[in-house]
Amino acid sequence: MFEVIFWIVIVLLSIAGIWSIVTKLFRSVTIFAFEKGVRFHNGTFKDVVGPGRYTYFTSRTRLEVFDMRPTVLQINGQELLSADHVGVKISLAVTYKVTDPQTLLSEYKDYDEYLYTTIQFKLREAISSLEMDEILNKRQSINDKVKELLINDTSLSGLSIRSVDLKDMMLSADLKKAFAEVIKAKKEALASLEKARGETATLRSLANAAKLIENNPELARLRLIQTIENSQGNTFVIDTGTKSSHRNE
Repeated sequence: MFEVIFWIVIVLLSIAGIWSIVTKLFRSVTIFAFEKGVRFHNGTFKDVVGPGRYTYFTSRTRLEVFDMRPTVLQINGQELLSADHVGVKISLAVTYKVTDPQTLLSEYKDYDEYLYTTIQFKLREAISSLEMDEILNKRQSINDKVKELLINDTSLSGLSIRSVDLKDMMLSADLKKAFAEVIKAKKEALASLEKARGETATLRSLANAAKLIENNPELARLRLIQTIENSQGNTFVIDTGTKSSHRNE
């Protein structure tokens, strides 16, 4: 009985060993509809393969799988200086799509890292060309500028830049306070201007009325009579130039 168990254990260990060797020598990969695979054989590019299941000999063949869907790369907390030497911290979201997986493997050791660094440089270039007022008031122009710089960069190949979106913009506490004071001053100045315009319009209206009464004295008496008719409980004395008349309400 012991001998049977011993041989069963030996067989199982042998099977496990053989399976371990097989899994190291051979590998199976499933490529989905949204992926592509780049296959190399003996160190040389062989082909780009589409969806399906592939089994290959690992010592001779290499198969790298790429997701062909748009990917968002987060660029967070970049501390930059504007053209007028004001510090600002900016975060971006850049959407890109792999277009040629073979080129990515051939041109870059780590294309994600290369793209990340390139975006950093392009963002720095865009911000350094703008003053702080422009940065605060023209957020979309920053997106457009960075995207244009990335698209025109000939060192980036095998992928396309879909969009660049500025997520966050952070100023120092002192700068926030300064801008808040500027905004407050602008609002106060605008309120004073509106008040002055209203007073000017009122004075202009009174001046026009005075001039009209001066040219037409009877209008003043008509206005007085209208006031009397709308009033109650008061005594008015009207000077007609010949005699005085009283009216009690």
